[in-house]
Amino acid sequence: MASNVFGNPITDETLKAMTKYIGKKITRCDRAHEALNMIYAESKNVNALQFAEKLKEQYGNGVSTLCVVYNATGDPITLISTHDWHGHLWKAPVPQALANGQWGAFLHVHPTLGMTGSSAAVVYRGKNDAGEYQDFMLSWVNPYWPGYCKAYTMVRGAGYFTNRLGQLQDRTNDAELQWSDECKGCKSSVSIGNNTTAVYEAKLTLTCAEGTK
Repeated sequence: MASNVFGNPITDETLKAMTKYIGKKITRCDRAHEALNMIYAESKNVNALQFAEKLKEQYGNGVSTLCVVYNATGDPITLISTHDWHGHLWKAPVPQALANGQWGAFLHVHPTLGMTGSSAAVVYRGKNDAGEYQDFMLSWVNPYWPGYCKAYTMVRGAGYFTNRLGQLQDRTNDAELQWSDECKGCKSSVSIGNNTTAVYEAKLTLTCAEGTK
């Protein structure tokens, strides 16, 4: 497991140990539901944020976005692409894969020269409840001047964002501190703080996993 990935994968074996799943056929939606239930289990969310905070401490002053991503889609998600509008990753890469029930963390910082902030997009690929591949686009704007941060997300069919990431900057600039999107049973929810050091949090899941089971 990569050093910037946190939490034990939530799999069929995890659910088979639960009384309510005895004798039941376990579905992708079930795994996603339990991942949502265990989003804060064993302080994995805290560990992810602390990883990003330690990177920030090492980096020092300057516009920085502390990014944490949680996978509750019921299956692993894989990184498809990244795009920097302003700034770059620092020391740790965007995790290449997150198992169901895992957090990933990374730090994105402003360029060394120039009065610009941290602004980028990341695309992960997962599956909906029907087993169809869907792409989750996560983006943010953390400008040089505080108080104007934006978080944005879109979910679309696999391959939709190929050659489109450069066009999404305007949509991200026009977003809010919180945003969510759904497509074919997949859902992405994102939020960001509103200072030059801001936490960007993304949660990816299935609509069928929300609520009580």
